[in-house]
Amino acid sequence: MLSSFAVPVEPEDKEKELLALARLVTYARDSAKTLNVEGVQYCLELALASLLKEAEDCGSQRAHLTNELMTRPSLGRC
Repeated sequence: MLSSFAVPVEPEDKEKELLALARLVTYARDSAKTLNVEGVQYCLELALASLLKEAEDCGSQRAHLTNELMTRPSLGRC
């Protein structure tokens, strides 16, 4: 059986981790668009919005700027 443990995360580290995840999800979302899998793309857009909201809640100024990822052309529906 696998056991999990919690590692304390500093607010600055949490912000960095959330933004790193946002970049990863952005890449995956763009790949999903290229592959024309709209359901996956939509779910990744939701995940990206959630990650950026969480980063903003941490007080991230970079997250506000990163919201530009949400307005990239790949967000448009086919």
